Amino acid sequence: MKKTDIRKTMEPLELLDPEKCTSVGKTVEQMEKCAIGARMIGEVAKGLAEIITSKVKKPVIIFDGKLNTPLGKLLKKMVDEKKWFSKIMTPEKYSTGKNPSGEPVLAVGGFADRFEDTLFGKSSRTIFINNLNLVKTGQIRDGYFPDFVHGDPRYILPIIFYALEERLEEKPKSVSELFQEIAEYGGVAAQAAHGMETFRRIMSDKNCTVIGTFSGIMTVAKMGGLMAKMADNGWLKAVFTTGALAGHGFVEGAGLKHYKYNPKFSDLMLAEQKLNRITDCLEPEENLDQVEDILSDILDKEVSGKKPVSPTEINYLIGKHLAKNYPHGTSIFRSAYEKNIPIFIPAFVDSELGNDLLINNRKRAKDGRPKIMVDCEIDSEKLVEIATGAKRLGIFSIGGGVPRNNAQNVVPLIEIMNVRLGLDLPENKYFYGCRICPDLPFWGHLSGCTYSEGASWRKTDIEHGRFSEVLADATMVFPFYMAAMREIAEGK
Repeated sequence: MKKTDIRKTMEPLELLDPEKCTSVGKTVEQMEKCAIGARMIGEVAKGLAEIITSKVKKPVIIFDGKLNTPLGKLLKKMVDEKKWFSKIMTPEKYSTGKNPSGEPVLAVGGFADRFEDTLFGKSSRTIFINNLNLVKTGQIRDGYFPDFVHGDPRYILPIIFYALEERLEEKPKSVSELFQEIAEYGGVAAQAAHGMETFRRIMSDKNCTVIGTFSGIMTVAKMGGLMAKMADNGWLKAVFTTGALAGHGFVEGAGLKHYKYNPKFSDLMLAEQKLNRITDCLEPEENLDQVEDILSDILDKEVSGKKPVSPTEINYLIGKHLAKNYPHGTSIFRSAYEKNIPIFIPAFVDSELGNDLLINNRKRAKDGRPKIMVDCEIDSEKLVEIATGAKRLGIFSIGGGVPRNNAQNVVPLIEIMNVRLGLDLPENKYFYGCRICPDLPFWGHLSGCTYSEGASWRKTDIEHGRFSEVLADATMVFPFYMAAMREIAEGK
């Protein structure tokens, strides 16, 4: 049997363009071709619009919450005023009542297992919005999440509502107004509204040295344009990230594509054809081969090996190369180079970039040339210089892990340098902090560490500063923060 050439079937992902995020609805449209949570919101908004405008049976909302809450009132508005849905029912009432089969369903929030079979067995299509990982059995699988938004409905539903208003009624809603309205919803909605104000203050404070830390699959998920825009706007003085995120961003900056994962093809089939899966995205191996060739050329021309170099120096050279050879591509490397912003990768060897450096060093050894030695202490000194030279320190974090910890660690580092070495360096705690990351403190790992916990290490000034923790998928929040800042800059 002839094997399917998966590459011929692949759908390319598209970079989210912050310039096109001119309203809630336009931002949601941009999210459709991205990945993970952003795609969930984009595809569900599109799916609901198709259901509502179809000539089939009007959809039903299933909701087990209180109708006198802001969320409940919004759902009632979707039924009574907008006429998008026929009614709101509890899971129990819908599953035990004599309802016509074949009607589409929007299930909001939780439901008991005992209702699952009757609840969704008769619906033609069910769209789920909850942060409890509750869906119809078999609907989602590893890397494939159709008709599901994994997020707090109190945050997701207002976004969906305004996206539908724009699609169905041509009534755009500004993102700034969205954040003003959702504060009363509670949960992640309130966290996101608080975080937006903190984000605005951090980026608007001319006396604040802002450090951005990024982990996760943000570049593969097509959020690289937002990171680059922050650099282009001059908001960041330093970037901390993982080698993986930077490596995939290198691919993006070189004009290469990432693709949407199709669950029709198993991971073993992907492995045979060298298509590397990253959650719901694909990175063809030839992309990595191509950037290895580019990096090897950069290192051979720019790094003699006679003295150690740091990750920030290597990243600077990558940015320089992209700016010269791919000037119109979007890349955090290029933007950071043009604004002289250092990109720190504290776990440099744990990445494709680290792999490529090792390959280059093997070639150098074979040719009798000096190997390139990476000295991360050079970057530690650079970070100390940045922190001690700041009037105020602010940190914006997407995810946690090593990038966030390394950036925050500079504060106790300076403290112990003063104590143990008898120095008198200025000691700056972080005055602002905004973190978008779904991890909770009780998991006991670094990504869930609160700013209050950081205060016990003298990292954060929680007494005088402002800090926000948004427990959500960053691809669902970050695009709206950038869109709101664009509106603010334009006086909207």
